[in-house]
Amino acid sequence: MLGIVLDIATALFLFYLLKKSAAKTKLRNVVESVAYVISACVSVPVAVFLGDVCYTNLYRPVVVERVRTLVETAGDVDKSIDPVERILSGMPTAVNHGVKIYHNTSGESLAQINRLLAGDLQAPSVTQDIVDILARPVIDGVLRALFFVVLMAGLYRLFRAFYPTVEAYFYHADRAAVSPTIGMVLGAGKILVVLLSVFSIIALVGPVLPDYYIFRPSSYSHSFLFQLFYEDNLIMLFLGKGLMLY
Repeated sequence: MLGIVLDIATALFLFYLLKKSAAKTKLRNVVESVAYVISACVSVPVAVFLGDVCYTNLYRPVVVERVRTLVETAGDVDKSIDPVERILSGMPTAVNHGVKIYHNTSGESLAQINRLLAGDLQAPSVTQDIVDILARPVIDGVLRALFFVVLMAGLYRLFRAFYPTVEAYFYHADRAAVSPTIGMVLGAGKILVVLLSVFSIIALVGPVLPDYYIFRPSSYSHSFLFQLFYEDNLIMLFLGKGLMLY
């Protein structure tokens, strides 16, 4: 049901954007599409860099200190207690929500954690490595999404401010004309960037939200647009690079 609702809402949103493009001049549509594409191309690598830096220097040390004792004493507790669940109990609630979606407690991730727990738990790097496996994809993903949104909005406004100069330089009666059909075609670039950006933010921020039905990606399995742009998303391909995505 949610998938159908999402498709309808997305279709209405796309219709609204196309209608706005149809009312603008050809030149403005070209400039706005180019501005959106350039803003996304610049924002993605910068957001990835800033997200990684903030996680490494600000968030990782805090989380490591919160779970260090839980990791170092993992071998001293009752064997019936799941050591991973015990470590997660010391992490922020948002991380626990994200871990379930990212599946960082299963497969190869779980195998890596078990190898670390079977070694020297007093080694300084063990706790940090476990935190990186469990918490980094969640925290780093949200930070990247946040920086991407801020940078994208700021850069687009910056580029749009140059429109009068561009219009004065490239002005031509034909380019200044308003043609609904051509306007929608020329505005397709910015519409695609907006659509891919929205699904990228959902992919990165959604996992930290409470584990409700409406926030689970599986709830939208019947959405054609969600399945189309959620996995085969050029922005997400680079914005999520290095993260253990689900």
